[in-house]
Amino acid sequence: MEKKRNRKPNWTEEQGLLLAQLVNEHKSMLRGKFGPTVTSQGKRRAWDTISQTINASFPLVVRTGDDCEKRWYVLQSKAKDEIAAHKRESSLTGGGPPAKRLSQVADTVFQVLGHSEVSVTGLPTGIDTSMMQALEMQQR
Repeated sequence: MEKKRNRKPNWTEEQGLLLAQLVNEHKSMLRGKFGPTVTSQGKRRAWDTISQTINASFPLVVRTGDDCEKRWYVLQSKAKDEIAAHKRESSLTGGGPPAKRLSQVADTVFQVLGHSEVSVTGLPTGIDTSMMQALEMQQR
């Protein structure tokens, strides 16, 4: 008979926010390109340091460096979805209520990733076709 795997409790909003803040502090190591100063051992140490800080702040649940890394990728995915929805809502026309604000976690993830990684606005050198149509109509 197989043993059942004991699951850890879900991450709380506070733990996720702390994780995002700690990743922001260590982003040069965690998000840097591999080279003489950025190594896989250095990244592993950074994740272990983050897990130790989270465990010190929330001692009831022990998280490993791997747990923190996996959760970071989940936070990134959820934040990218939230940021894209926010950008879509804020660019709508026609009045109505303003777009809701980003959550603290999504805002912190946005700071870590930067504008280029979460861009849903298109190519920087691209041309807006609706603007071209408006110019053509003006010329007629």
